[in-house]
Amino acid sequence: MKNRALILGGLILVLALVLMGCSLGPIGAARITATPTKTARPLFTATLTPTAPPPATATPLPADTLPPPTDMPVPTDILLPTDTPVPTDTALPPTDAPLPTDTAAPPTAVPPTDTPAHPTNTPQPAATSTPAPPTNTPKPNVDFKINEIVAFEDGSLTVTGFHNIYFTVIDASGSPLDNILLDDENGQAHFQPVTGSKGPGKAEFEMLYAVYNFKIVGDTSGKTFTSETTHPLTVLQGQGVWDDLIRGGICTDVPSCQALGQIHYSYNVTFQRTW
Repeated sequence: MKNRALILGGLILVLALVLMGCSLGPIGAARITATPTKTARPLFTATLTPTAPPPATATPLPADTLPPPTDMPVPTDILLPTDTPVPTDTALPPTDAPLPTDTAAPPTAVPPTDTPAHPTNTPQPAATSTPAPPTNTPKPNVDFKINEIVAFEDGSLTVTGFHNIYFTVIDASGSPLDNILLDDENGQAHFQPVTGSKGPGKAEFEMLYAVYNFKIVGDTSGKTFTSETTHPLTVLQGQGVWDDLIRGGICTDVPSCQALGQIHYSYNVTFQRTW
């Protein structure tokens, strides 16, 4: 087909040249310049060859998913009974027979249990009687007891310091008691201190150079009381009780107390009623 196209194009070109030579004459023919002949491009032909898809590979199914075979022969010689005659002479029970209405239901059997029953006669512990508190509480030996005796530095340990006894009298619950009379059993007191004169339940006494043993003797209404008596209270060197000074922080032991010599100090004394 390509050769035919080339031949046809050449014939057309020759024919065109002949016609032009006839019309121009010898002069015109001399001026005509031959036109270069264009070579026709061959027609494009696709050279790609289609690639066939790879053949499908059958994936074997697992043994437990294969469908059951369909070509299993079905037995044909098994006869199913289809014409079994129904007996017609079987006597049916009468339909007008009365139905029993008073038939007692059988008793329901209770399953035996092997759990032992709880004893009903469990002995109870005997009640214990709590002894009642005695109603006639014995009265203490005295009406007032001593709760505290302590010596302390009162202003100064020198001659400028105080040397007093500060009394406090309280009842059994700790409340202050007024109008209580105190006295020295040695007879050295120049007066009887009375509580309430220096505050609720308070009284004071100034010591001179003597030894005092105070106790409660009564009240201002004339009632008398019994009381414990203090040990010696004094500022005389060596006549007092060293433990009173040690408890009050005046000295730390007996030698240090003795080393102080003649000093001034005061006492706190507390009496408490026992009822």
